[in-house]
Amino acid sequence: MNQAREDKAAAARARMAELAAKFIERSVRDLEAMRHGLAKLDAGQIEALLDIRHLAHRMCGTGATLGFEHLSDCAARIERLTESRPAGALPDAAARAQIGAGIEAFGVELARLDAANNRPPET
Repeated sequence: MNQAREDKAAAARARMAELAAKFIERSVRDLEAMRHGLAKLDAGQIEALLDIRHLAHRMCGTGATLGFEHLSDCAARIERLTESRPAGALPDAAARAQIGAGIEAFGVELARLDAANNRPPET
């Protein structure tokens, strides 16, 4: 009976590792999408703010679920920065700089996690 329990636990750990690797892989792509969204904001495209917020929200929740607390905190900061704008208002240069700094902090943490998972960083 103990062997069956150990096998289930090992399978669960393997599945969590697989989910974590997929999350990191997707987050690398999402990081690039957030950077692209920031460039769109700089060009005056307000809808990019919603895209950045959506990506940050998703990464915050999934990151926390997978145990990536620091990465989740970075994403939560980006989400808060995008939510702090009045509806329909384009962020000013200072706010865009803060959002950009949050995105880059997320990128640094993501690169650290990527390296820790024995993959060469893609950022």
